[in-house]
Amino acid sequence: MIRIQQLVLDELRFDLALPRDRLRVKFVNGYVILSGEVNWPHQKSCAEADALRVPGVSVVVNDIAICRNAAPSHA
Repeated sequence: MIRIQQLVLDELRFDLALPRDRLRVKFVNGYVILSGEVNWPHQKSCAEADALRVPGVSVVVNDIAICRNAAPSHA
């Protein structure tokens, strides 16, 4: 796994507001791509902000879907 990808995953896992079991991270051509599902818009924004905090990350493509009926998080 690419180091930046792992650092972003770690950052997301430390954020207790996020459903860590429903988020995925890819690092492609210098871009961090977030995907998965969250229940609320603020969770989508938090995930993006978390990814941008990782040193070396300057571009985040946030493809996280907001699904209010998604399975509950076990954060």
